[in-house]
Amino acid sequence: MPVPTDGLRRVLGWCAVAGPVLFTAAWLIAESVQDTYGPRREDISALAALDAQHAWIMIAGIVALGLSLVALGVGLVGAIDDGRSATVGAILLVVAGLAFVVAGFARDDCSSELQACKTRVKAGNVSWHHQVHDNVGIAVFLFLVLAPLMLARAFRRDRGWRDLRRYSLITGVLTLVLLLVFGGGSFTGWNGLAERLLITIPLVWIAVLGTRLARIPVRADASA
Repeated sequence: MPVPTDGLRRVLGWCAVAGPVLFTAAWLIAESVQDTYGPRREDISALAALDAQHAWIMIAGIVALGLSLVALGVGLVGAIDDGRSATVGAILLVVAGLAFVVAGFARDDCSSELQACKTRVKAGNVSWHHQVHDNVGIAVFLFLVLAPLMLARAFRRDRGWRDLRRYSLITGVLTLVLLLVFGGGSFTGWNGLAERLLITIPLVWIAVLGTRLARIPVRADASA
């Protein structure tokens, strides 16, 4: 990937901050204008499903988050003094961002946590885009585990980012642990709340990295 200029890098950093904010605002607004929706039980994707009343709000939020991840990944290119790990981490962010965009447009047919929808899923009576959304959603969370872990490795070699190494490592590990715990089906009836807790951890990390990217002067030579 080409190395962005200093000015463009700062813009990309603030775009990375905007994504999590817009995504969170989208789910709060969308659930408030939905007549029948249980945030404790139902997941965020239900707000963008085909039967959602104002699906465009959540679709816009998901796409905004995806584009912010792409912005962060591109902005980090050349900004960290660790070639391979930094590059892989940046690529993971870009791929995660593109996957979010796909998930935004490949909408669920219905709210997957409601019994009627679960029955349709088990019977295979859902559309291809419902299946794509669910599969892409799993991949996105895996990318959001791998990206912090890979960048934590890169940060240890750069003084400008070293203080975020432990935070990034904790973010990746905690996201993985919660993904395994919540994915085990032990929180039936609380899936919506569990998902919000799970997604908030990498969202905050994305905003933190975006803020650092926008504020730290980028050196002409990263090893200087």
